[in-house]
Amino acid sequence: MKYLELLGKIKTNVFTFSDLGKYFSGEDDGSIKTQLHRFIKKKFVFQIKRGVYCFDPNRIDQFELASYLYQPSYISLESALNYYGMIPDIPQTVTSISPVTTKKIRTQFGNYFYTKIKQDLFFGYESVASSTSANNYQNAKKEKALLDYIYIRKIKSLSGLRLDLGKIDKKILARYIKNYPGIVTQLLR
Repeated sequence: MKYLELLGKIKTNVFTFSDLGKYFSGEDDGSIKTQLHRFIKKKFVFQIKRGVYCFDPNRIDQFELASYLYQPSYISLESALNYYGMIPDIPQTVTSISPVTTKKIRTQFGNYFYTKIKQDLFFGYESVASSTSANNYQNAKKEKALLDYIYIRKIKSLSGLRLDLGKIDKKILARYIKNYPGIVTQLLR
């Protein structure tokens, strides 16, 4: 694997070791790792964490990176609410939902927190185009981000939260809320 071949085959800024295995299937893992290590030493490629790399660290989309760091997951909670302009506060950690486990990952690009949710509540997200590459990531819809926020953060009252609920589609909210426990339903009546 030569660097120009790598650039020609990997069209995104962020990529994984398994991506390299797909594009360079004729080469064994050992030689791919050796070449990758050389590219990292020459600063042609940057390691984000084990198995996740990028070409240009200045072109990292934090939401896109969150989808690479841990799967399956989707952006939700404070990160999604801020993305939609529903809360004014800018979260210092990218918050995501996963049906597998709760996990915190720290990188040079920021902190990423994944909160476990029951499998039957793992829905209500859509594919969004990255701002810096041709990749997509999964982002909760507004209504789902709100429900996740209330459920995961165990919110007892909406007063004083600085939430802009004017952007919520009531029909979508009514459809999604059926899956949540009664405490969430009562709060949004």
